[in-house]
Amino acid sequence: MSQSIAVPAVGSKMANVRLTDPAGTTTDLDALRAGERAVVFFLRASSCAICLGHAKSIVALAADGSLGDARVILVTPGDAAQAQLASSRVAGATVWASGDAHAEVGLGKFLAIQHSGTFLIAADGSVLYTKTSTLPMASFSKPELLAAIAH
Repeated sequence: MSQSIAVPAVGSKMANVRLTDPAGTTTDLDALRAGERAVVFFLRASSCAICLGHAKSIVALAADGSLGDARVILVTPGDAAQAQLASSRVAGATVWASGDAHAEVGLGKFLAIQHSGTFLIAADGSVLYTKTSTLPMASFSKPELLAAIAH
């Protein structure tokens, strides 16, 4: 059975999902953003090679200044152990776990496949850009993200 998918529309407010770090400390997306612009990438799974590659690309874009002042927030489904596993595979970044809260940002499951996606969130918490997909190859686009950052 599939879940209904309702990805936040551009201009709408991003859901303030609860997140857990690799040590088990919980916070929420708004606290991590700290009132700043953010690129938030929701991985399909902590072991998804394609998602981990996208996460590494986003971290590299931040490191070379291509994301400007945007914070990078990486989120995997699952618990602190999943966050730790993904963090160990993405150098220079902490990956947070959402439990099952991916669905709160419209990233449900279809035939047991978790959707993944990239969001650019404004300082006020509104969505500036989204790219989501059932297939992880299509949940991140460097040219599209850079174009959204430039606006």
